[in-house]
Amino acid sequence: MHHESVMFVAAAGTAAHANLLFRPDKILAVYDASQVISYDEGADYQIDSEARRIIRPPWSRMTSVSPQTMRAADGAVRHNWMVGVTYTHDDRWQGFVPRSGAAQLPRVTRRLERCDPLTICLTGDSISQGYDASGFHHLRPDQPPFGPLVAAGLRERSGANIQLHNFATAGWTTEDALWDTERITLAKPDLVIVAFGMNDASYAGADEYTASVSSLLTRIRADVPHAEFVVVSPMLPTPQCDWLVHSRFGEYRDALAALTCEGVALADVTTLWTHLVARKDPHHLSGNGSNHPNDFGHRIYAQTILTALGYGLPVRPHEAG
Repeated sequence: MHHESVMFVAAAGTAAHANLLFRPDKILAVYDASQVISYDEGADYQIDSEARRIIRPPWSRMTSVSPQTMRAADGAVRHNWMVGVTYTHDDRWQGFVPRSGAAQLPRVTRRLERCDPLTICLTGDSISQGYDASGFHHLRPDQPPFGPLVAAGLRERSGANIQLHNFATAGWTTEDALWDTERITLAKPDLVIVAFGMNDASYAGADEYTASVSSLLTRIRADVPHAEFVVVSPMLPTPQCDWLVHSRFGEYRDALAALTCEGVALADVTTLWTHLVARKDPHHLSGNGSNHPNDFGHRIYAQTILTALGYGLPVRPHEAG
């Protein structure tokens, strides 16, 4: 596991702990969010391996925030509150493992296998635009959001020349995207990544959401018949995010799965995220305590999408870094 994000919440002068996804066998490194300050076992933290827990004693140099500060933050970027833990482990992931959708994307798959140039367009909301990856906010360690991570992963693993156009816009829904197809079609994409849902969940049932996604694909195909698609089901917001309907995310995931066919593959972030937060506080994956992923969350997105394209590492969250 590389740089799994955790956050410590406790009153001043008291100990705090955070759960890890796996039972650590050997701790290789514990760093601050910037990956500049290295912390020492015993002095700054203790490990309870059986409980999958890293413990911050009251005297630790590691960042800790009070519950009052957490509540007052109200959507602010929390990158500097995170601590990253890199470790080996001997237990295996028993939860959901995303599957390759390469067979549903025959043209993209052939181009990547031949190292032909590939043009990707990304359309989506603030998550797709880049919130709250450190690189998006020009904070160390300057990790890119999931879109550039996917492009970089494809370049590295296929050797192809990958061109990415990110048309995602904060606040947008699938209905907004229906009015923005010209920018996409002018780029003549081989692949379009469609990643909406967080904002739609404030008003749209699954039928309305799916109809908009389906219309978006149809409009793009009308001008670019060869385009293939990866539709991305979104992460889950934290329980404190009260301006949307939480039950819609599972419904959106199922609706997107029903759209898959030749030319359309699903990157199922929703189910993976559900299994992650069953073992880990959702705030430890969130960049703003509400509806954006942090660096670790963006890597989860990127690896799930790369797996849908047939170019992921074996996709288990312990390998997501």
